[in-house]
Amino acid sequence: MTDRQTQTTRGPESAYRLHQARAALLWERLWPALWAPVALAGAFLALALFNVLPMLPGWLHMAVLVALAGGIAVTLWRGFRGFALPDEAAARRRLERDTGLPHRPLHVLRDRPAGGDATAQALWDLHQQRMRDSVRRLRVAFPTPDVISRDPHALRIAVALLLIVAGVAGWGDWRPRLAAALSPQFAAGPATAAATLDLWITPPEYTGLAPIFLKTAAQGTKTDAGKAGADKAAVAVPKGSVALARVSGGGGTPKLEVGAAATPFDAVDASTFQIQRPVESGTRIAVTQGGSTLGSWPILVIPDEPPTIAYPAPPAKSERGALRIEYLANDDYGVTGAAATVRLAAPEGTAPTLDRTPIELPLALPGVRPKEARNAGFHDLTAHPWAGLPVTVRLTATDGAGQTGASEDFPMVLPERVFNHPVARAIVEERKKLTLNPEARQDVARALAEISARPGSYSHDIVVFMALRTALARLMLDQSKESVPEVQSLLWETALRIEDGGLSLAERDLREAERRLAEALDRNASDEELKRLMDELQQAMEKFFEALEEQLRQALERGEQVPEIPPEMANRMMDRNDLQQMLEQMRQMAETGARDAARQMLSQLQQMLENLRAGTMAQQGQQGQNQAWEMMRQLQELSQQQQQLMDQTFQQSQQGQQGMQQPGGQQNPRGRSQQQRGQGQGQGQGQGSPTLQRQSEQQEALRRQLGEIMRRMGEQGGEIPRPFGRAERAMRDAGQSLQQGQPDAALPSQGQAMDELQQGLQSYAEQLMQQMMGMQGMQGQPGQQQQQRAGRNRDPLNRGREGGYSMGQDGTKIPDKADIQRSREILDELRRRSQQYTRPQFEREYIDRLLRQF
Repeated sequence: MTDRQTQTTRGPESAYRLHQARAALLWERLWPALWAPVALAGAFLALALFNVLPMLPGWLHMAVLVALAGGIAVTLWRGFRGFALPDEAAARRRLERDTGLPHRPLHVLRDRPAGGDATAQALWDLHQQRMRDSVRRLRVAFPTPDVISRDPHALRIAVALLLIVAGVAGWGDWRPRLAAALSPQFAAGPATAAATLDLWITPPEYTGLAPIFLKTAAQGTKTDAGKAGADKAAVAVPKGSVALARVSGGGGTPKLEVGAAATPFDAVDASTFQIQRPVESGTRIAVTQGGSTLGSWPILVIPDEPPTIAYPAPPAKSERGALRIEYLANDDYGVTGAAATVRLAAPEGTAPTLDRTPIELPLALPGVRPKEARNAGFHDLTAHPWAGLPVTVRLTATDGAGQTGASEDFPMVLPERVFNHPVARAIVEERKKLTLNPEARQDVARALAEISARPGSYSHDIVVFMALRTALARLMLDQSKESVPEVQSLLWETALRIEDGGLSLAERDLREAERRLAEALDRNASDEELKRLMDELQQAMEKFFEALEEQLRQALERGEQVPEIPPEMANRMMDRNDLQQMLEQMRQMAETGARDAARQMLSQLQQMLENLRAGTMAQQGQQGQNQAWEMMRQLQELSQQQQQLMDQTFQQSQQGQQGMQQPGGQQNPRGRSQQQRGQGQGQGQGQGSPTLQRQSEQQEALRRQLGEIMRRMGEQGGEIPRPFGRAERAMRDAGQSLQQGQPDAALPSQGQAMDELQQGLQSYAEQLMQQMMGMQGMQGQPGQQQQQRAGRNRDPLNRGREGGYSMGQDGTKIPDKADIQRSREILDELRRRSQQYTRPQFEREYIDRLLRQF
């Protein structure tokens, strides 16, 4: 055959198709020989993954292994007994048959004529060319190994399905199952070496503790493993935890022993058992199977103690008449709720018609399930019918298990608002008569008619007149019991309007907005609800400030004196803009999930607004505050005088240095020793200088003035800032240097005195602001005093100088603007990832659990 014929016969496509044909022929001959041993091997894997073989006796286990191995060997020998690899001629014939080519063209292309006749050769070439044209599109059909004739019952399909199911069921621990299937145990009973135990103890959700995974010993028999577990330290298990155990393999039904009680497992399948039961008591937890101990651990069941709650300070009346209740609650796993119950303590015969239903007052928590909760709440009960009557207050705390703890009853008189306006006081008196004796409505109506007939006594307020006439009409015309509470409410609001205009009503709305927002934060309300409640709080705050400003304006118009605030202190006070910034930052904290910090900031805001409700911050304790402001002014003047004296001393020092040099700026050729002698002479001359003597006397006068101010501070009971003491000593050193004629030596002491005076002024200003913000209770706590003295880089509200809030009064970290922005970015990223369904299921579930907290 010529080279051209060979290339045509073995072109790239023809060679590729020949390989395909040979592969198809090889599979058609190989699979009929292999299907039986492969099916036997698959059956063995299925039995191993189902953990069936280890459950058999040792001799039967070995027999099954030998039978399977023998069957695989025999079927392999029988399958490959007449096996032969397909040759190229068979592959060409497969191509011709699959392509449908008649007359076997691939064989014709490789053949050649027997003779050497030229005419015959030409005819042969023409025939080969026709054959080449017919083999341009070759194809190979899909192999048909014809296993159906050898496996008419489709056992291979059954084995494949069984293997898939076994793989899904036992994939998690396929290695020990496969090893157990290849290792028969020749014991008297069923083999248990392949048994695996997983045991978790899940504490109750309210504890916030992570699940406890109990591990078995890595080596030794199961009995030895149980003995090794007995030597371990006891595992602390909260009472009410749930033990979840799972046993795979082994012989017989395992049992879970908790203390003296043993409970059998529930069968999940033929080789897997599972149980779940609570742990209430006992000192040991163990799992046994077939007389062997799979695992044993000593445990210590920790009971859940009920919460405790007490009064760190007695309930008292605030400046505006609200009931201030401060509490301290503790629980081993966290407090979930706190409340105060107010009960009427008046004798039964007093006001028999008075409703004696106890008043339930919720108390906000300073976080989510805090183990130690200390907080204070303000409740305005001045409008309640019990105001002014003896009551008892009892605190209750609740934990996650529903247990409650209570404090002792505290007897007190329920705060009652004092009205200064005579008309308002008269209306409240009539309201109280109606409360104690609803049948006296005619006498009350007659008194209201007399009050309304004198409009000049209440500034001709048409609203007050209409309210009084309306109450009068309701009492006379509506004799039902339901009308009395409505008339009481109307009379109360009328008295508030007469007393201080719209301030009290705005104050009531503000307290209500605070209460609703605190409750929403406690129950982890949605972002939409929190946004709505914060908008309501902001609107109520705006109305309160407007009413407060209106009251102040009216007081000025009446000629009342309002204490002035020094300009140097005005920029340190918490003004309206600062409160608005706090509210805005609280909004951002709630949106980013920092709700503990938002609760703490709301508590601070309530405290500040409660102080504002008592009047402006500068009006608290006018006499003591006026003396403090006077001392602050004197300290400012003393600091200015010390600065002037320091400037004069510096000028004297400069003049003395110029006198030590020769005229024309030339130095003495004798050098440094003579110059030093000149300085000594200058100092000797300065010792008798009248200017330095006068400055020494001025320095001594300033020192004595500072000592007098410090003495007055001590008499007022306040803390004397330590920098003032250091400033006084520096002034004494400066005075002595000036008296000796050494202005150069006096300058460092005077500079130190100026620095200490500035630090003392700042510390004293913070002390005054704390007193004005109602923080006198903190003054008696040494730890907080030390923190206040050390925190000079913070303002009276413990804020950084850049305006970021860092730490609340109870230790709750309040994030700054950078933390809030970072939290917002993390929250957005978590929400984005939760929508990516290409992520693993366990990762998206973890992200969802994180998002549910926010």
